[in-house]
Amino acid sequence: MGSFSSPTDAELMRRAGFLRVLTLKQLLSAGLSKKAIARRVEEGRLERLWQGVYLVGGAPASPLSLAKAADLSCQGTAAVSHAWGCHVLGFARPPKLPVDVTVLKGSRRGRPGCVLPHRATALQPQDLTVRWTIPVTDAAWSILGCAETYGLIQLEALIGDAFAARAVTDQQLDELAAWAGRSPGASKLRLLRSGGVTLTRSEAERILRRLIQQAGLPQPLTDYPIGAYFADFAWPLIKLVVEFDGFATHGHKHAFSPDRKRGGKLTAKGWSVMHVTWDRLIDEPLAVIADIAAAIAVREAATAARS
Repeated sequence: MGSFSSPTDAELMRRAGFLRVLTLKQLLSAGLSKKAIARRVEEGRLERLWQGVYLVGGAPASPLSLAKAADLSCQGTAAVSHAWGCHVLGFARPPKLPVDVTVLKGSRRGRPGCVLPHRATALQPQDLTVRWTIPVTDAAWSILGCAETYGLIQLEALIGDAFAARAVTDQQLDELAAWAGRSPGASKLRLLRSGGVTLTRSEAERILRRLIQQAGLPQPLTDYPIGAYFADFAWPLIKLVVEFDGFATHGHKHAFSPDRKRGGKLTAKGWSVMHVTWDRLIDEPLAVIADIAAAIAVREAATAARS
């Protein structure tokens, strides 16, 4: 019988793909013995992430690699979920460990503190999707999972980001909020969908700034002084201002009327003023950013014509 050669590091990288994650079973089928695997771990060529799951190569694991490894460490049908699901789906920043994994069947295995298992007997296979080869709960279910622990403002910002990424629709959220009944996050989700909460100014600014960045538009200056006024968002070179409309913008109802008055005075000084409402920012984020992009283009053209 001929000798069986061990795979090279490059061959293992090809097998692992861009997430660089392989299971013990995959390493054994590639031709490595358990002794050879242990030796590569000692040399830093493999890293044991969870029981039976390894990272190939010496570079640190990316959040997506950790999500993939967490799912592979589970027995039965499982999917990355909650805040980690939102990240995998592309509308949330990488959360801290442990990785949230919802298990439909079977039991969880892996190192405590690295994988946080959830049970969801009502979750069905059709509520799962695959992104970057990672099984994940769909956007609506991931948001519902976050609602268990998020505050209302934090949850509203997450939903706004999900809308901006076109990851979820109004109908999907409303149907899930109604169907989820007395689940821990359902009441919060229903309250937000009914319009019972208003964003704070700082959260609105964070969402709109991210939308502007994702659209590749020039970043504005915040609280930019123009005479006696401070513009919420301003592009001074083209004299464009975006103002947030709503009583919560400045903390009390008396501020709303002066907001409108200062808009007229800014216009008299040659500035173009756009108003963004809370409802549009949450329900129509893409329309808001399209309006801002159009306004920037018009003001840039007008500025160029004058110079």
